[in-house]
Amino acid sequence: MSPKAFLITSLSGRVLARAAARARRPVVGIDAFADRDTCGMAMNWTRSPLDRHGIFDTAAMLDAADSLCPPAACLGLIYGSGFEARPALLRGLAKDRTLLGNGPEVLEAIADPLRFSDLLATLGIPHPATRLSRPAQVAGWLSKRAGACGGTHVRPAACAPSEEEAGRYFQQQIAGEEWSFLFLANGGGICPVGFNQPLATPSEAIGNWSYAGATRRDAGPPEFGDAVTEAARVLTAKLGLVGLNGIDFIVTRSGWVLLELNPRPPATLELWDVPLLPSLFDLHIEACQGRLPKRLPRPDGSMTVAVVYAKARTAIPADFAWPEWCADLPWADSVIEAGEPLCTVRAEGPDAASARYRALGRRQEILERLDRPAAAAAGRQARRHTQPTLVLQTR
Repeated sequence: MSPKAFLITSLSGRVLARAAARARRPVVGIDAFADRDTCGMAMNWTRSPLDRHGIFDTAAMLDAADSLCPPAACLGLIYGSGFEARPALLRGLAKDRTLLGNGPEVLEAIADPLRFSDLLATLGIPHPATRLSRPAQVAGWLSKRAGACGGTHVRPAACAPSEEEAGRYFQQQIAGEEWSFLFLANGGGICPVGFNQPLATPSEAIGNWSYAGATRRDAGPPEFGDAVTEAARVLTAKLGLVGLNGIDFIVTRSGWVLLELNPRPPATLELWDVPLLPSLFDLHIEACQGRLPKRLPRPDGSMTVAVVYAKARTAIPADFAWPEWCADLPWADSVIEAGEPLCTVRAEGPDAASARYRALGRRQEILERLDRPAAAAAGRQARRHTQPTLVLQTR
């Protein structure tokens, strides 16, 4: 029989795998990359293919889960990104497994843009105007794919096809300062974890809204932090949210606007799963079981994580020495296409500005180190997300 473990599945599972490693929990996992360091933090790890829209293949994912972590060996299923619009797939994975996270019915309520917009209106939570049909005047509107994540699906409405593409909707573009809020929920109440600010998308990335990383802040926006926290409480009570969740919002000149509710552990988890705080992996499990801490301590200083995107088609040298502050590491001799993520870098500092400055400097350092003839010559090696294709026995 397979050894018992928690099953992690996500578009990129490294953040959850690292959180499990800090908690000393046994895990196996499935994601779209099977990066080198992710595999090293799990008992077993495998890759599940994506289609051209970045969506998991249902049959392949279910087969991988049954092979890697059959229900009898599963201590609990924890999912990350990639399931926002896939409640049926989540149901299949959760069959005969303990789901440690929000159920498919929560995803159904949030992934439908009009249904979620109506819910926010009913609850009195400020949000952008949303519609399914193309607006007559497209200036100031965005086109998004329902249930998508990561920002690569976002584009100006003026660049969208004249005929609505299946699964896409239109949302009013809001100008202001971007923020996010991480919190624990137990179905009725919440425990705040903290506020973050996303980094600006670098020119190397595909699209202007691709996720680029974030900076941990010691407090939320002065005038609106309490309002965002209250919105999280209201949404938790209405939807029965459990575990780690995130809210993306924008502070404008006159107020704040909720953009998205992420009903699963978001990428900013790694900014807070640090010393002085207890394990957020363990707290996620406890919150799913109805238990919340009264409050959490504040970590010292600040931290920034920054995604490094390839400027050109880049082959990873077999002898490339990754600094210890790098994560999401591609396998040696793999190839990263222009605009795709190369890795993630992190940096700490006494305040948000210094942590951001150091992280952006490290992002540039990686690009410069890889921008050499030997590294840039891609040759005929396989793309990173085709390596490896089999289950990896890593420990």
